[in-house]
Amino acid sequence: MNVSTEGAAQLGEWLAAASRFLAAGSTQEAAALIEAALAVCPSDPDVLNAYGSLLLLRGDLPRATDVLGAAATAYPTHASLCANLGAAYQMAGRHMEARHCWQRAVVLAPDAQSPLLALARGRLLAGDPDEAGEAAAAALARNPDNAEATELIGLVALTRGDHSEAERRFREALERGAGDSALLRGLSICCLHRGATGEALALAERAWLADPLDRDGLDHLARCQAEAGRLADAEATCAKLLAFAPNHVSARALLARIRLVRGEPEAALADLAAFAKANPGSAAALSALADTARESGRLAEAEALCREILRREPDHAPALKLSEDIALAQGRFPPRSGSAVPIGVRIDVPPDMLAGEFILLSRFLPALADEDGRVKLHAREHFLPLAAHLPVGFEEGPPQPGEATLPLPGMLRCFDLDRDWLADPRPYLTADAALAARWRHALQEHPRPWIGFTWSLDAQGLAMEDVRAAIPPGATPVSLMMGEGRHALARWPEALDAGLRLEGFADMIAAVACLDYIIGPDTAATHLAGAVGRPGMAAVGAHQPWHWASRGERALWYPTLRVARQTRPGDWSAVVAALRGACASIVADFGDPAGLQPEIASF
Repeated sequence: MNVSTEGAAQLGEWLAAASRFLAAGSTQEAAALIEAALAVCPSDPDVLNAYGSLLLLRGDLPRATDVLGAAATAYPTHASLCANLGAAYQMAGRHMEARHCWQRAVVLAPDAQSPLLALARGRLLAGDPDEAGEAAAAALARNPDNAEATELIGLVALTRGDHSEAERRFREALERGAGDSALLRGLSICCLHRGATGEALALAERAWLADPLDRDGLDHLARCQAEAGRLADAEATCAKLLAFAPNHVSARALLARIRLVRGEPEAALADLAAFAKANPGSAAALSALADTARESGRLAEAEALCREILRREPDHAPALKLSEDIALAQGRFPPRSGSAVPIGVRIDVPPDMLAGEFILLSRFLPALADEDGRVKLHAREHFLPLAAHLPVGFEEGPPQPGEATLPLPGMLRCFDLDRDWLADPRPYLTADAALAARWRHALQEHPRPWIGFTWSLDAQGLAMEDVRAAIPPGATPVSLMMGEGRHALARWPEALDAGLRLEGFADMIAAVACLDYIIGPDTAATHLAGAVGRPGMAAVGAHQPWHWASRGERALWYPTLRVARQTRPGDWSAVVAALRGACASIVADFGDPAGLQPEIASF
């Protein structure tokens, strides 16, 4: 049908107005304009594209797919039709067909960003972060100020576990005007990962307000409330979510965790056991029960549940990981996987690895040095100052094409591990001599023993007040906390705030090396105490993290450290008593220098 110039102009105005209504979610107003356009030009590709978009927004997927498919067939070079057909396929779960449509749209409209962004989002949802990252990077290259592309690169980084890169990208996207619920929730996840619970909670609240129908946003809000210690609020949020999604496994698991924090492990396990029984085909429900059993300290029960999950689904990744962790926590080491240590292979450090685990596993790195005495390492920049204190050189960088790599946790399978082999108390990290001298000089004006400490920032962990109760008079308490946690020291004016002067791992290692004793939960400072060979005691939860496996009271991986373990979730009283006894003994030894342990009296 031929349309006059005047009619074409009016048609363009209708479609432009309809597009604005669609963007605002006003389907009724958009429908009136699109129906008028269809009456005038029922075969126009732009009109059909608008009609397909309306049907997609209404959730009428079958009709949308039919309309867009027929139009894309008739107009094969119309990029927007092809892209919207990809969106229809994506909504139907037809990810590969969606990918083909978006790739074609990118070629048809090489200067447009929307097909690239659609491809990036679609591939991310389909579990292909590599192609998603490439598409988002291409979109950002065309427009460096594009907030959506920046946000997508952040989401890709978050999917890969690179929280620091994800946070950086999310903050850039916020500065450029983005602010949707996915961005806010992603940034909240990053903040929660680094212990900034207050900011994480504020962002989670904003994300939920931006999209109150998003179940994942509500679930994350509950998680942030729990981490911030607002257990009643978290419980209420879970109850709200479970009212309209009663089989939401994550919310069920969070409720169980709240009960653990309150010291009610039996109730937590009973609730999840009933849920798993009511959903016998759900591996996720059984996995949540296994996690809760482990958090309760019932490792044998958790291991049995993992075996059942793996019987049903042999490749169930969470169950495999939990089984390996439990075995290590009980001092059972994985069998060696090769006949020789892989000398010279590039070690890849997972982006989501925590500092404590890197510190523990770095003891193996020198054994992998090549003939030039260097280790090839691919790690976040954050870890390089730590590696610099090992007795070996490093070549840092990403793997080259075809280069063999080994994930850092995989090194456990490269050696014949046994308890006696690990019992060597010699330190494997060495402090910078000049920095250590400065710290020793700064501490000299305070009475010994100098007892370093940290505490947990999460609600269920060892609190600062617990640590304070464990350090008796006569000692100088030295806080090794960094970041926002330091603000709590306003309630403990007698403690030295060493964290104020800690500029990085080099300072932390030097400070720890000068202290007489170190106590605290599973933090980088406690791991460093073991790595530099200083004495101390780690306060460990009932879930028994594998890197604090012990022989009696002595830590397997850190022979100079002892371990005090919770016997019941939510109750730290026995652990605090053990810490107090250890610290009192150190204070008494300094009253009688002849009674000092050799490692304490080493300088």
